Amino acid sequence: MQALTELRESLAPVRLPLPLPQAAEQLRSARDMQRQLDDYILPRLATIEAPLLAVVGGSTGAGKSTLVNSLVGRVVTTPGVIRPTTKSPVLICHPEDEKWFSDDRILPGLVRSRASSNDQNTLQIVAEPTLPRGLALLDAPDVDSVVEQNRLLAAQLLQAADLWVFVTSAARYADAVPWDFLKAAVDRSAAVAVVLDRIPPAAMNQVPPHLGQLMTQRGLADSPLFAVPETATNAEGLLPDAAVSPIRTWLATLAADQSSRQRVVLQTLDGAVGSLVQRAPGVAGAVDEQAVALDQLRSDAA
Repeated sequence: MQALTELRESLAPVRLPLPLPQAAEQLRSARDMQRQLDDYILPRLATIEAPLLAVVGGSTGAGKSTLVNSLVGRVVTTPGVIRPTTKSPVLICHPEDEKWFSDDRILPGLVRSRASSNDQNTLQIVAEPTLPRGLALLDAPDVDSVVEQNRLLAAQLLQAADLWVFVTSAARYADAVPWDFLKAAVDRSAAVAVVLDRIPPAAMNQVPPHLGQLMTQRGLADSPLFAVPETATNAEGLLPDAAVSPIRTWLATLAADQSSRQRVVLQTLDGAVGSLVQRAPGVAGAVDEQAVALDQLRSDAA
């Protein structure tokens, strides 16, 4: 904890003003590491007993909000009809777990609210007694949104997750952008579950196995894959219970078992810290290169 706090303090003042090779890339890396320390690593280390945060993210039009509403059993987050959708992210948790998320323990840059808004700097908190204690769901923006701010917020929220519930559709599962995010999850050993949504009944025997092959090839062989068929929603816009009950049961079982929950948290936390260990020397090297170049410039000017 002390070493990571010191790393955070060292990253904050990093400036790379000279346009040296890799300077822009390393500055982005420094800011990304700083955000991850603030949004996830340091607060999670300080409160290891906090509920599991499952961030539901994925492709445009994959049905993330519909899935979240169907898992909860009522409308708690509004699906976007017009693309791109701009709205505040929504975090749903049991009322007795609300204390873990109502302050700035995680995602300190987002203002807490109980109402939905179009402000992406606001995190809407919904207390839902039907959700099991020990689990929180966060409905994130599209990772491939045409609005850059949506994409950046989605990336930030996913980096604050203990568990990524990654939602894609039968029509979009091979797209490049979602796989870039999944590769980032693999690279830092994050816990991931994949939901393949809106599968035409005739394709149920072909599309999920193909996605499973892609996941195995790209380091996600141990991640659960859930297949949700294309089906009509009810008057509230919810999927039939049979379509989402395997996902709900898996999440509830995970939340109920403290050792399983902690195993997921420690897997993702260990991977996030490991990613910092790999990237920090690059930033340090870039800072040293700037100092050498500045000395040379001063010498040349003299």
